[in-house]
Amino acid sequence: MFDLKYQIPQGVKDELPDYYSTKENIINSVKEVFKSYGYRHIATPTIEYYDVFSSINSTLIKEDIFKFIDSSGKILALRPDVTIPIARIVANNYKEKTDLKLFYISKVFRMNGDKDNLDKEFSQAGIEYFGDETRDADGEVIAVGIKALKKINSNFQIEIGNALFFKGLIDELNLDDKTIEKIRVLIENKNFVELKKFIKKLKIKNEVKKVLIELPKLYGNFTDVIKKAKTLCLNEKMKRALIDLEKVYKRLLDYGYKEYISADLGLINHLDYYTGIVFKGYINNHGRIILTGGRYDKLTKEYGKDLPATGFALNIDELIKSIGGKKDMFKSKYKIDFSILYKNKNRKNVFNIADKLRDQGFIVETKPFKKSLKEYINYADDKNVKKLLVYKEDILKLIDIKKNMSTNIKTKDLFNFIRNSKVVSVH
Repeated sequence: MFDLKYQIPQGVKDELPDYYSTKENIINSVKEVFKSYGYRHIATPTIEYYDVFSSINSTLIKEDIFKFIDSSGKILALRPDVTIPIARIVANNYKEKTDLKLFYISKVFRMNGDKDNLDKEFSQAGIEYFGDETRDADGEVIAVGIKALKKINSNFQIEIGNALFFKGLIDELNLDDKTIEKIRVLIENKNFVELKKFIKKLKIKNEVKKVLIELPKLYGNFTDVIKKAKTLCLNEKMKRALIDLEKVYKRLLDYGYKEYISADLGLINHLDYYTGIVFKGYINNHGRIILTGGRYDKLTKEYGKDLPATGFALNIDELIKSIGGKKDMFKSKYKIDFSILYKNKNRKNVFNIADKLRDQGFIVETKPFKKSLKEYINYADDKNVKKLLVYKEDILKLIDIKKNMSTNIKTKDLFNFIRNSKVVSVH
Protein backbone atom coordinates (compact mmCIF):
# COMPACT_ATOMS: atom_id res chain seq x y z
CA MET A 1 0.00 0.00 0.00
CA PHE A 2 1.28 3.46 -0.92
CA ASP A 3 1.92 5.99 1.83
CA LEU A 4 -0.38 8.84 0.76
CA LYS A 5 1.74 11.49 2.43
CA TYR A 6 4.13 11.15 -0.52
CA GLN A 7 1.38 11.27 -3.15
CA ILE A 8 -0.97 13.84 -4.66
CA PRO A 9 -4.56 13.10 -5.74
CA GLN A 10 -5.29 12.12 -9.32
CA GLY A 11 -6.12 15.10 -11.51
CA VAL A 12 -3.89 17.64 -9.75
CA LYS A 13 -0.20 18.45 -10.12
CA ASP A 14 2.74 20.13 -8.46
CA GLU A 15 3.86 23.13 -10.48
CA LEU A 16 7.66 23.10 -10.36
CA PRO A 17 9.68 26.28 -11.09
CA ASP A 18 10.31 25.59 -14.80
CA TYR A 19 6.64 24.79 -15.43
CA TYR A 20 5.46 27.76 -13.39
CA SER A 21 7.88 30.05 -15.21
CA THR A 22 6.36 28.99 -18.53
CA LYS A 23 2.85 29.36 -17.14
CA GLU A 24 3.54 32.78 -15.66
CA ASN A 25 4.92 34.12 -18.95
CA ILE A 26 1.96 32.74 -20.92
CA ILE A 27 -0.49 34.26 -18.44
CA ASN A 28 1.28 37.62 -18.64
CA SER A 29 1.10 37.54 -22.46
CA VAL A 30 -2.61 36.77 -22.34
CA LYS A 31 -3.27 39.45 -19.72
CA GLU A 32 -1.59 42.09 -21.86
CA VAL A 33 -3.91 41.21 -24.75
CA PHE A 34 -6.97 41.47 -22.49
CA LYS A 35 -5.85 44.84 -21.13
CA SER A 36 -5.12 46.17 -24.62
CA TYR A 37 -8.83 45.78 -25.47
CA GLY A 38 -9.95 47.65 -22.35
CA TYR A 39 -10.80 44.69 -20.10
CA ARG A 40 -10.21 45.10 -16.35
CA HIS A 41 -9.00 42.45 -13.93
CA ILE A 42 -11.47 40.91 -11.49
CA ALA A 43 -11.22 38.02 -9.02
CA THR A 44 -13.87 35.85 -7.37
CA PRO A 45 -13.67 33.78 -4.16
CA THR A 46 -12.26 30.26 -4.41
CA ILE A 47 -15.09 29.16 -2.10
CA GLU A 48 -18.71 30.03 -2.89
CA TYR A 49 -22.08 28.87 -1.64
CA TYR A 50 -23.13 25.76 -3.56
CA ASP A 51 -26.42 27.50 -4.43
CA VAL A 52 -24.53 29.97 -6.66
CA PHE A 53 -23.85 27.11 -9.09
CA SER A 54 -26.62 24.59 -8.42
CA SER A 55 -29.39 27.00 -9.40
CA ILE A 56 -27.92 27.62 -12.88
CA ASN A 57 -28.49 25.40 -15.89
CA SER A 58 -24.96 25.93 -17.08
CA THR A 59 -21.92 24.25 -18.53
CA LEU A 60 -21.52 22.43 -15.23
CA ILE A 61 -22.53 18.96 -14.22
CA LYS A 62 -23.59 19.18 -10.59
CA GLU A 63 -21.68 15.99 -9.72
CA ASP A 64 -18.46 17.73 -10.81
CA ILE A 65 -18.63 20.29 -8.01
CA PHE A 66 -16.43 19.80 -4.93
CA LYS A 67 -18.86 20.30 -2.04
CA PHE A 68 -18.37 20.56 1.71
CA ILE A 69 -20.32 21.86 4.69
CA ASP A 70 -19.29 24.75 6.94
CA SER A 71 -19.75 24.91 10.72
CA SER A 72 -23.23 26.42 10.35
CA GLY A 73 -24.44 23.64 8.06
CA LYS A 74 -24.36 25.62 4.81
CA ILE A 75 -23.15 23.81 1.69
CA LEU A 76 -20.06 25.39 0.16
CA ALA A 77 -18.32 24.68 -3.14
CA LEU A 78 -14.86 25.09 -4.60
CA ARG A 79 -15.18 27.35 -7.62
CA PRO A 80 -15.88 25.07 -10.67
CA ASP A 81 -16.49 28.01 -13.03
CA VAL A 82 -15.62 31.70 -13.06
CA THR A 83 -18.30 33.20 -15.32
CA ILE A 84 -21.14 32.40 -12.92
CA PRO A 85 -19.56 34.14 -9.88
CA ILE A 86 -18.66 37.13 -12.05
CA ALA A 87 -22.31 37.37 -13.13
CA ARG A 88 -23.23 37.37 -9.43
CA ILE A 89 -20.71 40.15 -8.75
CA VAL A 90 -21.93 42.28 -11.66
CA ALA A 91 -25.59 41.93 -10.68
CA ASN A 92 -24.89 42.78 -7.03
CA ASN A 93 -22.28 45.52 -7.38
CA TYR A 94 -22.94 47.34 -10.64
CA LYS A 95 -26.60 48.28 -10.40
CA GLU A 96 -26.26 51.32 -12.67
CA LYS A 97 -23.55 50.07 -15.00
CA THR A 98 -24.67 48.69 -18.33
CA ASP A 99 -21.33 48.21 -20.07
CA LEU A 100 -18.59 46.21 -18.37
CA LYS A 101 -15.50 44.53 -19.81
CA LEU A 102 -13.81 42.24 -17.30
CA PHE A 103 -11.09 39.59 -17.35
CA TYR A 104 -9.88 36.98 -14.88
CA ILE A 105 -7.02 34.58 -14.24
CA SER A 106 -8.23 31.90 -11.83
CA LYS A 107 -7.95 28.28 -10.87
CA VAL A 108 -11.10 26.18 -11.14
CA PHE A 109 -11.87 22.84 -9.52
CA ARG A 110 -13.95 20.00 -10.92
CA MET A 111 -14.53 16.63 -9.32
CA ASN A 112 -14.60 14.38 -12.36
CA GLY A 113 -13.41 16.54 -15.22
CA ASP A 114 -14.85 15.77 -18.66
CA LYS A 115 -13.90 14.10 -21.92
CA ASP A 116 -11.82 17.11 -22.95
CA ASN A 117 -10.12 17.80 -19.63
CA LEU A 118 -9.53 15.22 -16.90
CA ASP A 119 -7.77 17.68 -14.59
CA LYS A 120 -9.51 18.33 -11.29
CA GLU A 121 -7.66 21.62 -10.86
CA PHE A 122 -6.60 23.89 -13.70
CA SER A 123 -6.06 27.55 -14.51
CA GLN A 124 -8.37 29.57 -16.72
CA ALA A 125 -7.94 32.98 -18.29
CA GLY A 126 -11.05 34.57 -19.67
CA ILE A 127 -13.03 37.68 -20.49
CA GLU A 128 -16.65 38.66 -19.91
CA TYR A 129 -18.35 41.47 -21.83
CA PHE A 130 -21.58 42.62 -20.14
CA GLY A 131 -24.17 45.04 -21.49
CA ASP A 132 -23.72 44.77 -25.27
CA GLU A 133 -26.09 42.50 -27.18
CA THR A 134 -24.69 43.31 -30.63
CA ARG A 135 -22.73 41.14 -33.03
CA ASP A 136 -19.92 43.67 -32.62
CA ALA A 137 -19.46 42.45 -29.05
CA ASP A 138 -19.55 38.80 -30.18
CA GLY A 139 -16.95 39.57 -32.82
CA GLU A 140 -14.70 41.42 -30.41
CA VAL A 141 -14.74 38.63 -27.83
CA ILE A 142 -13.75 36.02 -30.42
CA ALA A 143 -11.10 38.38 -31.79
CA VAL A 144 -9.60 38.82 -28.32
CA GLY A 145 -9.41 35.03 -27.97
CA ILE A 146 -7.68 34.74 -31.33
CA LYS A 147 -5.20 37.52 -30.50
CA ALA A 148 -4.37 35.83 -27.17
CA LEU A 149 -3.84 32.43 -28.80
CA LYS A 150 -1.66 33.95 -31.53
CA LYS A 151 0.73 35.13 -28.81
CA ILE A 152 1.30 31.51 -27.76
CA ASN A 153 0.59 29.17 -30.66
CA SER A 154 -0.65 30.28 -34.09
CA ASN A 155 -1.54 26.72 -35.14
CA PHE A 156 -5.19 26.78 -34.01
CA GLN A 157 -8.76 26.89 -35.28
CA ILE A 158 -11.87 28.55 -33.87
CA GLU A 159 -15.20 26.92 -34.71
CA ILE A 160 -18.24 29.17 -34.42
CA GLY A 161 -21.92 28.30 -34.39
CA ASN A 162 -25.22 29.58 -33.07
CA ALA A 163 -27.28 27.83 -30.40
CA LEU A 164 -30.43 29.40 -31.88
CA PHE A 165 -30.16 27.26 -35.02
CA PHE A 166 -30.78 24.05 -33.07
CA LYS A 167 -33.28 25.78 -30.77
CA GLY A 168 -35.23 26.80 -33.84
CA LEU A 169 -35.18 23.19 -35.00
CA ILE A 170 -36.44 22.06 -31.59
CA ASP A 171 -39.46 24.31 -32.11
CA GLU A 172 -40.45 22.00 -34.98
CA LEU A 173 -40.35 18.93 -32.73
CA ASN A 174 -43.08 17.74 -30.44
CA LEU A 175 -40.77 15.64 -28.28
CA ASP A 176 -40.04 15.34 -24.57
CA ASP A 177 -36.88 16.82 -23.04
CA LYS A 178 -35.22 13.42 -22.61
CA THR A 179 -35.55 12.61 -26.32
CA ILE A 180 -34.31 16.06 -27.33
CA GLU A 181 -31.29 15.66 -25.05
CA LYS A 182 -30.52 12.29 -26.63
CA ILE A 183 -30.63 13.90 -30.09
CA ARG A 184 -28.47 16.80 -28.91
CA VAL A 185 -25.75 14.50 -27.56
CA LEU A 186 -25.67 12.42 -30.75
CA ILE A 187 -25.38 15.57 -32.88
CA GLU A 188 -22.73 17.14 -30.65
CA ASN A 189 -20.65 13.94 -30.75
CA LYS A 190 -21.18 13.67 -34.52
CA ASN A 191 -22.38 10.12 -34.09
CA PHE A 192 -23.91 9.89 -37.57
CA VAL A 193 -24.78 6.19 -37.50
CA GLU A 194 -26.58 6.17 -34.14
CA LEU A 195 -28.28 9.49 -34.88
CA LYS A 196 -29.76 8.15 -38.11
CA LYS A 197 -31.02 5.01 -36.35
CA PHE A 198 -32.55 7.02 -33.53
CA ILE A 199 -34.21 9.60 -35.81
CA LYS A 200 -35.85 6.90 -37.95
CA LYS A 201 -37.80 5.66 -34.91
CA LEU A 202 -39.30 9.06 -34.13
CA LYS A 203 -42.73 10.19 -35.26
CA ILE A 204 -41.73 13.52 -36.74
CA LYS A 205 -42.04 15.12 -40.17
CA ASN A 206 -39.63 13.90 -42.83
CA GLU A 207 -38.34 17.41 -43.52
CA VAL A 208 -37.36 17.71 -39.84
CA LYS A 209 -35.70 14.28 -39.92
CA LYS A 210 -33.66 15.42 -42.90
CA VAL A 211 -32.36 18.51 -41.07
CA LEU A 212 -31.55 16.54 -37.92
CA ILE A 213 -29.53 14.01 -39.90
CA GLU A 214 -27.71 16.76 -41.81
CA LEU A 215 -26.96 18.94 -38.78
CA PRO A 216 -23.82 17.13 -37.50
CA LYS A 217 -22.38 17.39 -41.02
CA LEU A 218 -22.65 21.18 -41.00
CA TYR A 219 -19.06 21.99 -40.10
CA GLY A 220 -15.94 23.12 -41.94
CA ASN A 221 -15.47 25.99 -44.39
CA PHE A 222 -17.66 28.82 -43.15
CA THR A 223 -19.12 29.90 -46.49
CA ASP A 224 -19.91 26.35 -47.59
CA VAL A 225 -21.56 25.46 -44.27
CA ILE A 226 -23.79 28.54 -44.23
CA LYS A 227 -24.79 28.03 -47.86
CA LYS A 228 -25.89 24.46 -47.08
CA ALA A 229 -27.58 25.46 -43.81
CA LYS A 230 -29.72 28.08 -45.55
CA THR A 231 -31.39 25.31 -47.56
CA LEU A 232 -32.35 23.54 -44.32
CA CYS A 233 -34.04 26.38 -42.42
CA LEU A 234 -37.57 25.53 -41.32
CA ASN A 235 -38.47 28.76 -39.50
CA GLU A 236 -37.46 32.37 -38.84
CA LYS A 237 -35.43 31.52 -35.73
CA MET A 238 -33.14 29.27 -37.76
CA LYS A 239 -32.81 31.93 -40.47
CA ARG A 240 -32.00 34.61 -37.90
CA ALA A 241 -29.36 32.37 -36.34
CA LEU A 242 -27.54 32.17 -39.67
CA ILE A 243 -27.87 35.91 -40.29
CA ASP A 244 -26.29 36.64 -36.89
CA LEU A 245 -23.55 34.12 -37.55
CA GLU A 246 -22.72 35.76 -40.87
CA LYS A 247 -22.57 39.17 -39.19
CA VAL A 248 -20.03 37.89 -36.67
CA TYR A 249 -18.01 36.24 -39.43
CA LYS A 250 -17.86 39.51 -41.39
CA ARG A 251 -16.51 41.28 -38.33
CA LEU A 252 -13.85 38.61 -37.90
CA LEU A 253 -12.88 39.10 -41.55
CA ASP A 254 -12.46 42.81 -40.80
CA TYR A 255 -10.13 41.85 -37.94
CA GLY A 256 -8.12 39.87 -40.51
CA TYR A 257 -8.81 36.49 -38.90
CA LYS A 258 -10.35 34.52 -41.78
CA GLU A 259 -7.70 31.76 -41.63
CA TYR A 260 -8.60 30.90 -38.04
CA ILE A 261 -12.37 30.61 -38.47
CA SER A 262 -14.56 27.69 -39.47
CA ALA A 263 -18.23 26.94 -38.82
CA ASP A 264 -19.86 24.19 -36.79
CA LEU A 265 -23.63 24.27 -36.36
CA GLY A 266 -23.34 21.12 -34.28
CA LEU A 267 -21.93 23.16 -31.38
CA ILE A 268 -25.04 22.70 -29.28
CA ASN A 269 -23.80 21.85 -25.81
CA HIS A 270 -25.47 23.41 -22.76
CA LEU A 271 -28.52 24.81 -24.54
CA ASP A 272 -30.05 26.24 -21.37
CA TYR A 273 -26.93 28.35 -20.85
CA TYR A 274 -25.94 29.71 -24.26
CA THR A 275 -28.44 31.97 -25.99
CA GLY A 276 -26.74 32.81 -29.29
CA ILE A 277 -23.24 32.67 -30.77
CA VAL A 278 -21.09 29.82 -29.44
CA PHE A 279 -17.48 28.93 -30.24
CA LYS A 280 -14.65 26.55 -29.38
CA GLY A 281 -10.92 26.69 -30.01
CA TYR A 282 -8.57 23.81 -30.79
CA ILE A 283 -4.83 23.60 -31.29
CA ASN A 284 -4.30 21.63 -34.49
CA ASN A 285 -2.99 18.09 -33.86
CA HIS A 286 -3.60 18.46 -30.12
CA GLY A 287 -7.16 17.17 -30.08
CA ARG A 288 -8.50 18.78 -26.93
CA ILE A 289 -10.55 21.93 -26.56
CA ILE A 290 -8.52 24.81 -25.16
CA LEU A 291 -11.06 27.63 -25.44
CA THR A 292 -14.84 27.74 -25.05
CA GLY A 293 -17.22 30.65 -25.15
CA GLY A 294 -20.41 32.20 -26.35
CA ARG A 295 -23.34 34.45 -25.58
CA TYR A 296 -25.28 33.95 -22.33
CA ASP A 297 -27.84 36.74 -22.11
CA LYS A 298 -29.94 35.21 -19.32
CA LEU A 299 -27.26 34.59 -16.69
CA THR A 300 -27.25 37.85 -14.72
CA LYS A 301 -31.06 37.73 -14.58
CA GLU A 302 -30.63 34.84 -12.12
CA TYR A 303 -29.16 37.40 -9.71
CA GLY A 304 -31.66 40.20 -10.30
CA LYS A 305 -30.08 42.21 -13.12
CA ASP A 306 -30.95 41.60 -16.76
CA LEU A 307 -27.83 42.18 -18.85
CA PRO A 308 -26.76 40.66 -22.17
CA ALA A 309 -23.30 39.11 -21.97
CA THR A 310 -20.70 37.19 -23.92
CA GLY A 311 -17.28 35.81 -23.09
CA PHE A 312 -14.85 32.91 -23.16
CA ALA A 313 -12.55 30.82 -20.98
CA LEU A 314 -9.07 29.72 -22.05
CA ASN A 315 -7.55 26.65 -20.36
CA ILE A 316 -3.98 27.74 -19.61
CA ASP A 317 -2.71 24.31 -18.53
CA GLU A 318 -4.12 22.65 -21.64
CA LEU A 319 -2.52 25.40 -23.72
CA ILE A 320 0.86 24.61 -22.15
CA LYS A 321 0.41 20.93 -22.99
CA SER A 322 -0.34 21.86 -26.59
CA ILE A 323 2.92 23.73 -27.19
CA GLY A 324 4.99 20.65 -26.31
CA GLY A 325 8.64 21.20 -27.22
CA LYS A 326 8.09 24.94 -27.59
CA LYS A 327 7.69 25.39 -23.82
CA ASP A 328 11.25 26.74 -23.55
CA MET A 329 10.20 29.74 -25.65
CA PHE A 330 8.08 30.91 -22.70
CA LYS A 331 10.31 29.72 -19.85
CA SER A 332 12.32 32.40 -18.06
CA LYS A 333 15.95 31.42 -17.92
CA TYR A 334 16.41 31.68 -14.18
CA LYS A 335 19.66 33.47 -13.39
CA ILE A 336 21.17 35.10 -10.34
CA ASP A 337 23.12 38.32 -10.83
CA PHE A 338 25.33 38.04 -7.76
CA SER A 339 26.09 35.33 -5.22
CA ILE A 340 27.99 36.87 -2.29
CA LEU A 341 30.18 34.60 -0.15
CA TYR A 342 30.98 35.72 3.40
CA LYS A 343 32.45 34.69 6.72
CA ASN A 344 30.11 34.92 9.71
CA LYS A 345 31.88 37.95 11.16
CA ASN A 346 31.09 39.89 7.95
CA ARG A 347 27.48 38.80 7.69
CA LYS A 348 25.93 42.16 8.63
CA ASN A 349 27.98 44.09 6.05
CA VAL A 350 27.21 41.54 3.34
CA PHE A 351 23.48 41.64 4.06
CA ASN A 352 23.62 45.43 3.73
CA ILE A 353 25.45 45.25 0.38
CA ALA A 354 23.04 42.59 -0.90
CA ASP A 355 20.00 44.71 -0.05
CA LYS A 356 21.45 47.75 -1.82
CA LEU A 357 22.06 45.64 -4.92
CA ARG A 358 18.49 44.30 -4.76
CA ASP A 359 17.19 47.86 -4.50
CA GLN A 360 18.91 48.51 -7.83
CA GLY A 361 17.03 45.64 -9.45
CA PHE A 362 19.62 42.86 -9.17
CA ILE A 363 18.84 39.32 -8.04
CA VAL A 364 21.23 38.52 -5.21
CA GLU A 365 21.80 35.54 -2.96
CA THR A 366 24.14 35.34 0.03
CA LYS A 367 25.99 32.24 1.22
CA PRO A 368 28.29 31.48 4.15
CA PHE A 369 31.79 30.71 2.82
CA LYS A 370 32.27 27.14 4.13
CA LYS A 371 33.59 25.24 1.10
CA SER A 372 36.42 25.68 -1.36
CA LEU A 373 36.17 28.52 -3.86
CA LYS A 374 36.27 25.99 -6.70
CA GLU A 375 33.12 24.31 -5.34
CA TYR A 376 31.30 27.64 -5.30
CA ILE A 377 32.43 28.43 -8.84
CA ASN A 378 31.08 25.05 -10.00
CA TYR A 379 27.85 25.76 -8.12
CA ALA A 380 27.56 29.18 -9.77
CA ASP A 381 28.11 27.71 -13.21
CA ASP A 382 25.43 25.06 -12.59
CA LYS A 383 22.87 27.50 -11.15
CA ASN A 384 23.30 30.26 -13.75
CA VAL A 385 24.92 32.69 -11.32
CA LYS A 386 26.36 35.55 -13.35
CA LYS A 387 28.96 36.78 -10.85
CA LEU A 388 30.43 35.64 -7.54
CA LEU A 389 31.41 38.22 -4.94
CA VAL A 390 33.80 37.01 -2.24
CA TYR A 391 33.74 39.40 0.73
CA LYS A 392 37.07 39.87 2.49
CA GLU A 393 36.89 42.83 4.86
CA ASP A 394 37.56 45.91 2.71
CA ILE A 395 38.11 43.97 -0.50
CA LEU A 396 35.59 42.20 -2.72
CA LYS A 397 36.78 39.61 -5.19
CA LEU A 398 34.40 39.72 -8.19
CA ILE A 399 34.44 36.59 -10.34
CA ASP A 400 32.70 36.68 -13.72
CA ILE A 401 31.62 33.06 -14.22
CA LYS A 402 30.99 33.27 -17.94
CA LYS A 403 34.21 35.12 -18.78
CA ASN A 404 36.27 33.16 -16.21
CA MET A 405 37.81 36.43 -15.00
CA SER A 406 38.25 37.94 -11.54
CA THR A 407 38.72 41.50 -10.28
CA ASN A 408 39.55 42.84 -6.83
CA ILE A 409 37.44 45.84 -5.83
CA LYS A 410 37.45 47.93 -2.70
CA THR A 411 34.15 47.46 -0.90
CA LYS A 412 33.44 51.20 -0.91
CA ASP A 413 33.97 51.31 -4.69
CA LEU A 414 31.62 48.42 -5.56
CA PHE A 415 28.62 50.45 -6.69
CA ASN A 416 30.73 52.88 -8.71
CA PHE A 417 32.40 49.90 -10.38
CA ILE A 418 29.02 48.36 -11.26
CA ARG A 419 27.76 51.67 -12.61
CA ASN A 420 30.91 52.41 -14.64
CA SER A 421 31.08 48.84 -15.95
CA LYS A 422 27.45 49.11 -17.03
CA VAL A 423 26.55 45.88 -15.25
CA VAL A 424 22.82 45.26 -15.70
CA SER A 425 20.45 42.69 -14.25
CA VAL A 426 20.03 39.51 -16.27
CA HIS A 427 16.25 39.83 -15.76
